[in-house]
Amino acid sequence: MKTRGGGRKHDRAWWQQYYFFGTVKNKSYTWSGAENFRRHMINYRGAQFVHAVNARPGDIALFKWKKERVYNHVAVVSANRHGVQLLQHGGVGRTSLAAAIARYRKSSNYIERVIIVRPRPRS
Repeated sequence: MKTRGGGRKHDRAWWQQYYFFGTVKNKSYTWSGAENFRRHMINYRGAQFVHAVNARPGDIALFKWKKERVYNHVAVVSANRHGVQLLQHGGVGRTSLAAAIARYRKSSNYIERVIIVRPRPRS
């Protein structure tokens, strides 16, 4: 996706800036926070909600845990063979949607909701 200018805290903005030698200087809130990113994708990028059976590489999965007020994790769909396959940062870089949900199933802070959105290309 192309970056999008705007104030650092505004949902329409999506960017990051660098110091010399590649050190990150500043990021818009939508670049660095999952809930902010969700609002940006839906309200300003026209992202469509996608059912897991129709997910394809490049779609975005957003996770909300039971004890959290907002979505706080994002993963990218890498394939949809034998279930939705995900790439993400954190402990397990490659996993399936089913495995991610199962990992927290018996926890008091289980994954309560997952949405998958398909970014619309910006023209």
